[in-house]
Amino acid sequence: MTFRNSFMLATLLITTNVMSQSVLADSFTIDKDGKTYMCDQIGGPSNPATAESCANKAYHGPFSKDQSMILCQGAKSDAPADCAINAYHGPFSIDQSLNLCKGARTVGPSDCAIKAYHGPFSVEQSLRLCTGPFATSANADCAINAYHGPYSLEESITLCKENPRLILRSLKIMQSSPELRQFFKSSKAAE
Repeated sequence: MTFRNSFMLATLLITTNVMSQSVLADSFTIDKDGKTYMCDQIGGPSNPATAESCANKAYHGPFSKDQSMILCQGAKSDAPADCAINAYHGPFSIDQSLNLCKGARTVGPSDCAIKAYHGPFSVEQSLRLCTGPFATSANADCAINAYHGPYSLEESITLCKENPRLILRSLKIMQSSPELRQFFKSSKAAE
């Protein structure tokens, strides 16, 4: 084997090893343009010990053993338990808290729902807006800002459920125009 072939084989083995290790990583954050983003492996293997830790935390909180097991099935951290406990200490029932936080990766869904509820949204609307593993308070900020603009409560939920940062950026651009600000006021008055 020539030096060049040996070098290429070694490079391939190292690259494959690094790639397989990065696939096994659970999550990490990156900072871009002053914002922090969480990168997470989707559909990867879960750690049963982590799911057990999550279930124990939920069970020592307000949830039954069965509820805790359902909430934390496949959990990669204690986030579903933390999220559900936070939601329950807010305005939400046990069932609402469990449904909101199943599969949560952070306490973001409960932070979002509590913020939306303390804004113009009902319990049901807050839950629809914020249910999902990656929901954050940015979803609530987006929906509240959209509602203060030309959008109804339902339109705000639809706009901000998936990509709140894009909508927030668009709303800021739209609201910087005096003509559009006047349009927002007149369209709200017509409701």
